[in-house]
Amino acid sequence: MAYNVAKMEMIAKREAIAGTSETITSTDFDVRMREVEFTPDIQGGDEDSKYVTGDYGEDISISGIQGANFTAMTKVASADAGIDSAPKWGKMAETCGLVGTSYAGLGYGYEPLQAGDKQTSTFHKIGISDDGTPVGLQSSCAGVMGNMTIGAEGVGSPLKCTYEMKGKFSGITDISNASIPALTDPDTTIGAKFMNGSVSIWGSELCVQSFSLNLGNTIEYLPCPSETTGIRSATIINRQPRMEMTLLCPPAGTFNPFLEVTTEQEEAITLTFGDWSIQIPRGQILSYGETDANGRMAYELTIKLNRNSGADATMADESTFRLLQGAIA
Repeated sequence: MAYNVAKMEMIAKREAIAGTSETITSTDFDVRMREVEFTPDIQGGDEDSKYVTGDYGEDISISGIQGANFTAMTKVASADAGIDSAPKWGKMAETCGLVGTSYAGLGYGYEPLQAGDKQTSTFHKIGISDDGTPVGLQSSCAGVMGNMTIGAEGVGSPLKCTYEMKGKFSGITDISNASIPALTDPDTTIGAKFMNGSVSIWGSELCVQSFSLNLGNTIEYLPCPSETTGIRSATIINRQPRMEMTLLCPPAGTFNPFLEVTTEQEEAITLTFGDWSIQIPRGQILSYGETDANGRMAYELTIKLNRNSGADATMADESTFRLLQGAIA
């Protein structure tokens, strides 16, 4: 028997209690996840097991905490249920500490808030066999949290969210054909693309070629000896959001990154694409360089996202950006 990589399933469910595994069924299999890679992280607790035997032979080693790391990608697509509803992939964003808010009849937004520091999820990765009546090989993780990067590789490219997750790993089990979850009611909207939109930086409309916003979450296990895996859950212990952006060089009178860096300027940045926008109330360029973008001079910017602190009255003071589907007013 062999398990087909192309038929793999990856299913997520938000946990009611952080670190307490949820039962996953077909109704939870509703996110169009792509590019999944899974790596067990079972740490050696006692690898140096040699005792004095009069020869070189080693003794049995004791395994340590049982975790797992995995990556995945989703496209930024709007919710089928309506502009003020969370998209199905939103539970992935929540697992990365983003807190959702519905703006009735207008939109749905996500902000990075302390309230989301323990928004854990249960994940099942299921390999599906090649048989005519396939069976599954299931790897189960709970207490999962992660980091998210949202961006576009170029003009016309799809907007993607990539995720780096970790959590406690309870093991591998065989599951019968009847127990394999079926994909159920995913969003069907086409993902947004970096085109037919606008980018406003410090009040100027500029020709951005690509961007990447990394939430900058530091994720660590919360070890606990009372847990069978040695891990209670993964949690966010720090956030340092950064954006990398490439844009065509405008005249210095329109945009001067040298002055922006050396005079410690911070201003608003807004990127829009289809139903979606990224709103940054206080962005600060930390550094810049020059590059070639299809034969044109371009700037490569590294931007730090500072605390809102009242700059945008519609966002929480602690927030550094808002990922918005639709509008708020």
